[in-house]
Amino acid sequence: MTHSKPPFPLDPKRALICLLILTSPLATAESKQNVDGKKAPADKSKAVMADMTVTEKIKPTAKERYKLPTTTESVTSEKIDNTINAMTAEDTIKYLPSIQVRKRYIGDTNAPVGWRTSGTSQSARGLIYADGIILSSLLGNNNGNTGSPRWNMVSPSEIERVDVMYGPFSAAHAGNSIGGVIDITTRMPEKFEAGGDVRSTWQDYSFYGKKKTFDSQEYSFNVGDRYKDLSFRFDVSHLDSHSQPIAFVNPIVPTTNATGADTVVTGAIANSNPFGVSAQVLGESAINHTVQDNFKWKLGYDFTPTIRGAYTLGLWQNDNHAGFNSFLRNSAGNVVNTGNVNIGGKRYALTSNGLPLFAETRADQMHWSHGMNLKSTTGGVFDWDLSGSVVDYGTDLSRTSTQTPALAASNGVGRVTSLTGTGWHTADAKGIWRPGVNLLGKHEISFGFHHDLYNLDNPVYETANWQSGNGGTIISNSQGKTQTEGYWLQDAWDFNKDWNLTLGGRLENWHAFDGFNATQVGGAVNTTVGSVNNGRLIGSTLRSINQSNQNDLEFSPKAKLTWKPLDRVQTGLSIGQAYRFPTVTELFQQTTVTSGGIQTIINGNPNLKPEEALSSELSGEYFLDQGKLRLSLFQERVKDAIFTQQTVLSNGGIASTPSNVDEIQTYGVEFAGEANDVGIQGLDLYGNATWTNSTITENGAADAAAARAGATATNPNANQPSTGKRQPRVPEWRASATIAYRPTDKLTTSVSGRYSSAQFSQLNNSDINPQTYGSGGDAYFIVDLHAKYQITKQISASAGIDNVNDQQVWLFHPFPSRTYFAELKYNY
Repeated sequence: MTHSKPPFPLDPKRALICLLILTSPLATAESKQNVDGKKAPADKSKAVMADMTVTEKIKPTAKERYKLPTTTESVTSEKIDNTINAMTAEDTIKYLPSIQVRKRYIGDTNAPVGWRTSGTSQSARGLIYADGIILSSLLGNNNGNTGSPRWNMVSPSEIERVDVMYGPFSAAHAGNSIGGVIDITTRMPEKFEAGGDVRSTWQDYSFYGKKKTFDSQEYSFNVGDRYKDLSFRFDVSHLDSHSQPIAFVNPIVPTTNATGADTVVTGAIANSNPFGVSAQVLGESAINHTVQDNFKWKLGYDFTPTIRGAYTLGLWQNDNHAGFNSFLRNSAGNVVNTGNVNIGGKRYALTSNGLPLFAETRADQMHWSHGMNLKSTTGGVFDWDLSGSVVDYGTDLSRTSTQTPALAASNGVGRVTSLTGTGWHTADAKGIWRPGVNLLGKHEISFGFHHDLYNLDNPVYETANWQSGNGGTIISNSQGKTQTEGYWLQDAWDFNKDWNLTLGGRLENWHAFDGFNATQVGGAVNTTVGSVNNGRLIGSTLRSINQSNQNDLEFSPKAKLTWKPLDRVQTGLSIGQAYRFPTVTELFQQTTVTSGGIQTIINGNPNLKPEEALSSELSGEYFLDQGKLRLSLFQERVKDAIFTQQTVLSNGGIASTPSNVDEIQTYGVEFAGEANDVGIQGLDLYGNATWTNSTITENGAADAAAARAGATATNPNANQPSTGKRQPRVPEWRASATIAYRPTDKLTTSVSGRYSSAQFSQLNNSDINPQTYGSGGDAYFIVDLHAKYQITKQISASAGIDNVNDQQVWLFHPFPSRTYFAELKYNY
């Protein structure tokens, strides 16, 4: 394997040091002028940019600090405490407009976000930050440990506010903001404080008539203080979560007749696969027990009243065990989970390519994250900000048994999938110049530089001991890197007291390099059931391929015109272009991942092109005495959209392949409103609704290839065209509403509802059966209840029920049923 350097190599550590040196004169030359040219008093508060933790009492959001031209919706810690059963960080945004989080269970490490114009299968179209550290994993696009946000790095108890900015209209954000940007700000103390939380949930589960209860607990503690110019906060949380089955062994009915040697079994449940083909549910899979620990240290220091530095260190550990539950029983009533079985006279093999359909998996993960920030907050003529982050997969191993369940219990042969050494780093430099007011109006000019590098290191080993072995024969190996440098400039111009024009642009230089794939070819898999060598590759050889490097340079213009004709009315017209470059796993990852017996075959595509989005929005806002109403019309055209098609195979496994879709057109209407003390004091209303028409308008080459390939036994409509069909995972309707009431100062109650119309998972919308594993999902309406009582000044108790109406929800996977929530919180 050969390694090449990126075309424009950059050492981020040296770059950050150089930037610090270059800006050091600015650090001592504190501005004393405000935008009107008059003397301004020194600001005694400790302000911080949206990228990092803040310690001032009134904290500017990212939108406020840099005059970002985006529609923004927010949720504060008070609203979270009073209206949301927040077990984990992603729960805090579930009622915001057009937002859909694919959280399958508490502690899920694969919980991407869906936006107005992008579904939950497009995680790389959104950016999520917490205290300057990017939580979005741009290693991949909705692909387990490499593509989903790292929500587990933040505990709900430390969140101060969450701001959601919609669309790619800000030059300050990379092209991955096509969907939007989520900016999480966590707390820093002004004085000594300490606190603790205990949260518990109990889920009722009854899919396919299998009634069970799954419980989860989380314990968190924090302590912090401020001494003169130094502040610190330490947070620790421990999660112990049991999930419902999130997958099923669901093969289609085979054509092979059973023989006398096959075990006659009962217990299988007849159903149809997502494409309407007759199938049998043989059992539950991917039943997760996850134990996670999160440690976070945050330090802040005020070098001067307007120069502040901050450092965040995070450590996340996860020990996950995914098991299974076979429904099959033999004539003696014993569980059957291996061999060939006879169901209705047909032979079902409980193995696939020599690997068991019922198999255990374990995951051992330890990830480190670092965030650094140094900035000025004069509020005068010029301010600057330097930040950087590093995320390192110190340990990331997934272990799968290739043995029968009986042999797996004695530590037999298996496979280890490693992501250890994978990770990324980022560096940003930003500035804002406020030259003041002149004959042409008032300008605020912001600009910046961004650098990131993502590294994939993904070997798969065959090991003699699946539970503890760390090496062995390499079955496959995927490696590669992507790097981006971005340069941006934006001018927010108040050319009239009622008008603002914001113009911006972003130049991005992208590189993909060191792509390498190695796979075993030839030979065969030992399929001898009961053999200690079952699942081993025999007689194969390792074939290596060095992938070609790619480079791209793109410029994205942005503009927004804002008019405020009345004090209570504001309108805005935005347009923005954005390029989302392929991730390193979309390009270079070739592997097979097994979770709870369900095999996912991942095929990278080194020939992917970047997707190019042209988005626009017309918005109108009306400000109430205590609240606001907003109506937005939005449109988006994406060329060469990157979509990872996940298809359920005949044995119940999944094939995942990324490709470019020629063009997708989306337009829609979004309404959002909130009002406090409506009619009576203490009654608050929040609500939103989104209608979206998202259509694949052009995909001719792919449609022709599908027609040539023809139908399959698993999907008889696989040869149907995708042109003219709805974009997968983007429902036509989405809505949520909350009614909150405070009958006393100590008691708050709320009722919330969430609705989504049906959606598809296939590009050609051929998944016509929405209520089964692997489908896009049927329409759902979920009602949630929450109540909080402030027992004393320091102690509060909360209780609630999510999905109180016990709606069975399928979004490819089965989602949680009715779940009871309880919390006891102490704050000093």
